Amino acid sequence: MSRKRQENWDRLQREYRRAVLAEYPNPERNGCPGAKALRDLVELSTRRGDVQKDPRWKHAVKCGPCYQEYIALRDLLFVG
Repeated sequence: MSRKRQENWDRLQREYRRAVLAEYPNPERNGCPGAKALRDLVELSTRRGDVQKDPRWKHAVKCGPCYQEYIALRDLLFVG
């Protein structure tokens, strides 16, 4: 991927992360699957790739705290 494309992709992901936090703050963490479930989801997404039908994923993309935690776990486990 070119540097410009990577920068655009990174910017898009940051904007999406901000939007999820703003639209779905969930301060009480209602319905959250927990850290282990999110970690399992990260690992599953790297093996299979397609997690869109997984109920944990469906929750995470509509829950600011879970989405943040998912991204942090993904970055920790597979980027850094």
